Amino acid sequence: MLCVKITFADARIWRYITTSASKFIETAVIKISPDEGLSLKALDPSRTALIAFTIPKESFDEFDINEESTLVIDLEDVGKIMKTAERDDRISIEWTGSSISFIFERRGVPRRFMIPLRTEGEAESIPELSLELNNEYVTSGTVAYDAINSIEDVGETLWISGDENTLKLRSISDLGEAEVELSLERGTLESAKAESPGFSVSFGMEYFSYLKQPIKLSDKVILRADSDMPAHLELSYMQGAKLSYYVAPRSE
Repeated sequence: MLCVKITFADARIWRYITTSASKFIETAVIKISPDEGLSLKALDPSRTALIAFTIPKESFDEFDINEESTLVIDLEDVGKIMKTAERDDRISIEWTGSSISFIFERRGVPRRFMIPLRTEGEAESIPELSLELNNEYVTSGTVAYDAINSIEDVGETLWISGDENTLKLRSISDLGEAEVELSLERGTLESAKAESPGFSVSFGMEYFSYLKQPIKLSDKVILRADSDMPAHLELSYMQGAKLSYYVAPRSE
């Protein structure tokens, strides 16, 4: 296969998403489509959390793709590479049939990193998810980041509950608990839709802590949740990039 290349303006998005995902996921599958752009999907080994990162083709500075490609990458290796990305770096991705290269460029100076691709058999089988969740809350990335950051060290369990006006995040352990309340009244929620007000569901706190930096960088965070159901975080970024993150509820 000939070398193919795509280029995106902001390497920080790649840096925060891949380094965060590499903390708990081993491999990811990248698909590049001439019609739809790029998608990166990854499922953790316990099948508790699923990440789906998408960039439409219109968002790339360079996207001369004629056929679909599927690439399996080692997230730990990619995460180490992405930690070298700096503010204002552009990122280009080149690949052949056996390797993938990441090129960061700032002020005309390129830095290139190449790693071998994994085989498709080494990737987790990733399901297509379509969930009907009755409650939806919209806030900014900085507000969501501050909420998680302020309570994550209190306990290992995160409880999410809400009604038509408020969203509550509680961290609970044997030593105590901490709670953050976001509300329409205080302006920390942009919108709230609760078709099943009074819902409550718990998760492993670590699965939200892992995504703190991608949450902070996002322009908008949509949280969808319901009792005894997975949570769905949808993060929106510049130029139409989006991250969907699904987390299964904790078994009590």
